[in-house]
Amino acid sequence: MQDGYMAITGDDFLFFAERAVGGMSTILGELGDDLANTRPALPGANTPFALLTHCLGVMEYWGGHLVAGRPVQRDRRAEFHASGPVAPLRARAERALETLRADVRDSRPGAPLHDEPDPEVLGPDRELTRDSALQHLYEELAQHHGQMEIMRDCLLAARRPADPVDAPMAWLRAKQGVKWHRPGPALLPAWVADMDFPLAPVIAEAIGAALGRGDLGYPDWDGHPLAGAFADRMRRRHGWQPDPAHVRGITDLIQGLQLTLTLLTEPGDGVVAFTPNYPPFLRTLETMRRPLVAAPLEPARGWTWDHDLLEQRVRTGNARVLLLVNPHNPTGKVFTADELRRVADLAERHDLIVISDEIHADLVHAPHRHLPFAALDAGTAARTVTVTSASKAFNIAGLRTALAHVGPAVLRAAWDAQPPDLYGAVNVLGVEATRAAWAHGDTWLAAVTAHLTRQRDHLARRIAAMPGVGLLTPEAGYLAWLDCRAAGLGEEAADWFRRNAGVELSAGSEFGSGAVGSVAESWARLNFATTREVLDLILDRMEDALTRAEKTGFRPPEAHLSASG
Repeated sequence: MQDGYMAITGDDFLFFAERAVGGMSTILGELGDDLANTRPALPGANTPFALLTHCLGVMEYWGGHLVAGRPVQRDRRAEFHASGPVAPLRARAERALETLRADVRDSRPGAPLHDEPDPEVLGPDRELTRDSALQHLYEELAQHHGQMEIMRDCLLAARRPADPVDAPMAWLRAKQGVKWHRPGPALLPAWVADMDFPLAPVIAEAIGAALGRGDLGYPDWDGHPLAGAFADRMRRRHGWQPDPAHVRGITDLIQGLQLTLTLLTEPGDGVVAFTPNYPPFLRTLETMRRPLVAAPLEPARGWTWDHDLLEQRVRTGNARVLLLVNPHNPTGKVFTADELRRVADLAERHDLIVISDEIHADLVHAPHRHLPFAALDAGTAARTVTVTSASKAFNIAGLRTALAHVGPAVLRAAWDAQPPDLYGAVNVLGVEATRAAWAHGDTWLAAVTAHLTRQRDHLARRIAAMPGVGLLTPEAGYLAWLDCRAAGLGEEAADWFRRNAGVELSAGSEFGSGAVGSVAESWARLNFATTREVLDLILDRMEDALTRAEKTGFRPPEAHLSASG
């Protein structure tokens, strides 16, 4: 130091500034997209992504505006709520460093600032030169680099296991949702399509952040809040570019079917559906008096259908709408491009509106691939209502948030002509959860899907050893459609397994596979989205019950009643 001055060159400053920014960028790379957008459990903490975004704003304001004299448009508050993928932000940080190098080397030592610092940016309470402004800039970068190192350590320490499916039995039994609560403690549930896994951390964080902000009032949304997120996800995952302006909000997919039928059809108009099918859809058709035009999926054909028979039924069934569930529930079939094209051709020939339920699309097992029906061509897109939600893949059905991409212009016009909020409004927390899931949840989703594939393969091996039960291995999802006809159970399979094995399955007759209690069509749906421990307990009980029945000589309930009566 000489005469009160300490000689710090521009290169000295840049070395340490680059080390701070480069260190933060490296931390984001270590954390990945999910954790970089997660707030650690620290008072007042931001996410690492938001913190680096803020630092880039600091660099542009103090280095670019006050030192270099460039005009800037900065929203400091928004920096702390920024989120997104890591790679583009790291590239932006590198560009910001290049700009800072040029600004520092062009700066005149001791020169005054180009503007007075805005009090809102919370700078030092003293008169500053360009040199001291750069010192403050480094102070900010060094401080936030240290904060981010602490955030990284906390996030990594709290990170869930790579396999996010650890669900202790006591935790499952304590749940108040319908899957575990309704059957009671004597039964092992494998029925309703909920998964047993803990909530994805990115979703828990998003909901927690909204609650922390107290953001449960009227939202400030321009258009549907998930339209852009949906379009981006379809483009990234499936190569389809839907029009965000065609998105309409619904609470669940059943409502999407009901709205379409209400606005475009009349009682007596037929609805084509591949059977077996999702029970609430079938009940909707019955309640609304829209006759089912059934297209039975045949297991002997690998869950395909008789095209000639369907063509005949469409011609004679006064069909106006075709309901496609792809991937299919309950069989787990993923429709091929050729099959979808045949459905599209049928719809075009008979001028059918197509409602395409694609809620299981994120849970396809390799090597199968999901193709959105509306992605086939422009003509198909114009007659298709795609209904979907993050609720199935991310296990958030209770948030009641879904959407419809409405291709038919006549339906959009009829929909928009309805009184505001007649069919409900979008759920604030559901939007936060869906945005987080679709933008940052793919790492969690990949781990869950890998677990589900292992569960599926394990289930197939176990079912192959069970007397009288068959299974065509599902190509998507976590639902197995069990063929129990050869077991000779003499009653609805789900009822038999409930009484004899203490296992709760979904009754096959509810899916349109036969009348209630039908002996000839004894199918049952099993949900394998649980831990390996629970799945094996379920399968052990089922196998033991079938083995006992084989050894003792099975008699249906009617025979027992006759013998005792």
